[in-house]
Amino acid sequence: MITGIMIKRLFKHPLFLSGFIFLFLLLASSIMHTVFFQGKIPATDFLRNSEGSITAAAPFNPLEVPPLGTDEVGRHIFVLLIQGAKYTIGISILVAGLRVMISAIIGLFFENYFSKLNRYISGLVNGFYFIPAALICYILLVDVLFTPHGEVDGYSILQKMIFQFFVLTIVAIPTLSLLIGNQLNHFYKHEFITSAKTLGGSKLHILHKHVLPYMIPLLLIQFIQEIIKVLILLIHLGFFHLLFGGTIEQQLDDTQDAYISVSSEWSGMVGNGFNHLSGWSWMFFSVVISFTFVILALKLMTKGIEDVFLEDRFMTGKTIKQHKRI
Repeated sequence: MITGIMIKRLFKHPLFLSGFIFLFLLLASSIMHTVFFQGKIPATDFLRNSEGSITAAAPFNPLEVPPLGTDEVGRHIFVLLIQGAKYTIGISILVAGLRVMISAIIGLFFENYFSKLNRYISGLVNGFYFIPAALICYILLVDVLFTPHGEVDGYSILQKMIFQFFVLTIVAIPTLSLLIGNQLNHFYKHEFITSAKTLGGSKLHILHKHVLPYMIPLLLIQFIQEIIKVLILLIHLGFFHLLFGGTIEQQLDDTQDAYISVSSEWSGMVGNGFNHLSGWSWMFFSVVISFTFVILALKLMTKGIEDVFLEDRFMTGKTIKQHKRI
């Protein structure tokens, strides 16, 4: 059971605290940019000399326009990353939360009332492990999200967002429900659960007194892991130019196209940056490094949660020394 004391210990854990502070500052900066600057992205289309003559056109590298340069239409990448952080992380949190809640309900329901069908369902669901989630999402989303240059968009931004939320959520429900169901199946085999059943404990009593206190920390860890999975899935969709809220294809010239994200989230920068990797590499590496830092922060938070709530499974350096002395 998660108690106030354990939460205090969690926020004193150096790994969890460092990851939490990084994400908090990033989200706070993104929200403040929207509130105080109305989400405006500064752009530098041209560089001029002292005489006012144009010397160069966008994009510009980090040395020309610090700190991270600009994209192909002149927008400052650093501000783009700040502005889009709340959308990228917010999307991941919402989708991960829905995944875990729905899967936990399905897992609990099947384990308590249809456990005899588990081996048949497992055989069916295991097939989803071999199908890339990005491929399923691409097939379902491409006609809704992508608007080619010169064509009329047939869906509103809200319709696209709701549909993408739905697809990103359901694509993981079968495997995650099976995972949670297997965890519950293993837990129900413990001796104290068997004793509780023998003494006449009802399913609801066992669920409330024994199962939920055990499952809540595991679900919290699974929630953070799902956030990471959603972030990685957004990166994959970015390569296909399927961006949250929709993709607008903008033709720069006869040979260059730009794919603009309606919501300014990060996955749009992944696809654009990869297209120009050979010449304008800073566009790609800046957003990839940003994704890496966010995922690393989430990993640190996961490790902190494991150390605090699952101490019997993870030994710290101090407990290792104590164990050796014994």
